[in-house]
Amino acid sequence: MSGDDGLSEGIGPAAKIALRQAAAEDDDHAASSWCARLGRFGMVEAARRHFRPAAEEGELASVKCMVWLGWEAGDDGDARTWLERAARTGDPWSMYELGRSVPEDEAERWYRRAAVAGHAPAMNDLGSRLSRTGHRDEAMGWYRRAAEAGLDIAMNNLAIQYVVRGDHADAALWFRRAADTGNVDGMANLGRLKQEAGELQDAESWLTAAAGKGHDGAMERLAVLMAETDRPDEAEAWRARMSRR
Repeated sequence: MSGDDGLSEGIGPAAKIALRQAAAEDDDHAASSWCARLGRFGMVEAARRHFRPAAEEGELASVKCMVWLGWEAGDDGDARTWLERAARTGDPWSMYELGRSVPEDEAERWYRRAAVAGHAPAMNDLGSRLSRTGHRDEAMGWYRRAAEAGLDIAMNNLAIQYVVRGDHADAALWFRRAADTGNVDGMANLGRLKQEAGELQDAESWLTAAAGKGHDGAMERLAVLMAETDRPDEAEAWRARMSRR
C-alpha cells in the first residue's frame, strides 16, 4: 500500500495538507497535534511513506514533516537524521531543535546559528547558556533581542538580568511586559519586586494573579504579605492551598 492509499480515508487527506503547512510555518503545536492524531488512527507509517519522496528530493517542509513523524513514531534516530539535513540548509527552527537534541558542549553552536538567523527561542536559550557560563553582557543582548521579538520568557529573563545589575526600574518594565502577556513568572517576579519596594497594593495584585495560576512562590509570598498586613486568616488560606499542591 502506498502512503497516499494509507492516508486516503478519515483524517488522512486533511493531515497531508495540515501537517505540511504546520511544518512549513514552524507551528509546533499544530504539527505535534496532527502527528498525535495520526498516531491515534495508526497512520504514522503511512504518513512517513507519503512525505519521504519529497523529503528525499530536499523539499524542506516535507523534511520537517519527517522529523515530526519520526518523533511521533519513537524513531529518534531517523528524526535526528532528517533534522540534521534540515539544519544544514540553514533553517532556523531546525538548527534550534538540533541544538536542543545534541550534547551540551555542541548546543551553543546550533543555538547561535539559529539565533543569528532570527529564531527568538534560540536567542533566549543562547542567552541562558551564556548567563550560566558567566557571559552576562552577551546574554543580556540576546535576551533583549528575543524580548523585543515578543518572546515572553525572554522578557522575564531580561528583567532578571536587570535585577542582578541593581536596575530595578528597567527590571519592573520588563517584568510588566512579560506579565502583560500572561507569563506567570513575570507576574510573580513583578509582585516580588513591588513587595520589596514597599508598594504593597501593587505587589498583592500581581502576586494574587500569579498565585491564581498556581505559582508556588507567589502563594508563599502572598502568605507572608497577608501575615505582615494583619490578615492571618488569608495568610493561613494561602498556606493551606500550598500544602495541598
